[in-house]
Amino acid sequence: MSTVNVTDDLTPDLADRVLALAEQAQEADGVAALSEQPLLRVRHGAPGGSARFHVLTDGGEVVGAGVVERAAGEPDSAEFVVAPAQRRRGHGAGLLRSVRQDAGPDGIRVWAHGRLPGAAALARSAGWHTVRELLKLRMPLRDLTADERGGPWAAPELPEVSVRPDVADKVTVRPFEVGRDEQAWLRTNARAFADHPEQGRLTMDDLRQRQEEDWFDPAGFFLAATEQGDVAAFHWTKTHADGAGLTDGETVGEVYVVGVDPDWQGTGLGRTLTLAGLHHLSDSGLPWVHLYVDGENTAAVRLYESLGFSVWEADVMYAPDA
Repeated sequence: MSTVNVTDDLTPDLADRVLALAEQAQEADGVAALSEQPLLRVRHGAPGGSARFHVLTDGGEVVGAGVVERAAGEPDSAEFVVAPAQRRRGHGAGLLRSVRQDAGPDGIRVWAHGRLPGAAALARSAGWHTVRELLKLRMPLRDLTADERGGPWAAPELPEVSVRPDVADKVTVRPFEVGRDEQAWLRTNARAFADHPEQGRLTMDDLRQRQEEDWFDPAGFFLAATEQGDVAAFHWTKTHADGAGLTDGETVGEVYVVGVDPDWQGTGLGRTLTLAGLHHLSDSGLPWVHLYVDGENTAAVRLYESLGFSVWEADVMYAPDA
């Protein structure tokens, strides 16, 4: 008989089993069931009250797990995964009921990655509806021959990196410096993403955890910094050694996050730093770069498409019907 255990903390053994389950699901589905933040919560835990873990067991085996992020004044945000060999047995529905019953006063929303048919069917059967889409765009960084994913692809010619003359004497584009730029970056990130439910509330602990990840490279983290040390804009790139579904194990790049302080909006720094990061990833010899962008952010979608990106996949956020 299956049971869902809801807790604020995972034991090291349970954390390892949930991480192994997430890896199994990614291998089976070709897309990660749990995104970066939930995986970091599983590995490192979370400040008291900011996350809840729903671990579904059957006969002592971990067959499913959910991670719920909580923030005051906002609906909870959840992601969950079910073991590939244990699907179509009601485990997904059980996790969905569990996170809804345990939700905070503002309700609950659940992310499903990759538009997988099973996730869509589960949402429909439970009476949940789509409230947000996060588009996944991709672009080749070098000419690629055809493979099972389609193609061939021709890499677009990237424009040169330049800062507008009226801005050039006010900022310097340079890599992030560990031990120097953390606080300034956190301030700008919070201001740039004040209305963003995930990115805007990153803390110093969240930043430190990412700096400890194998993929972190300050050389690919670009800032437009003022003489006073403030960050006017930034572009943080990331690499995926597993290919992120774009290759069979060849490292690919990601436009991880681009942010512009509201006081510097309209200066062209977002495009400038985006290009700086793309040139860095291209010069590293990577075959692909991808990114995520909110489906309603039409201005950003147009910018990325003008650089050569095209829509590849999408993540969907569901909420229960009233």
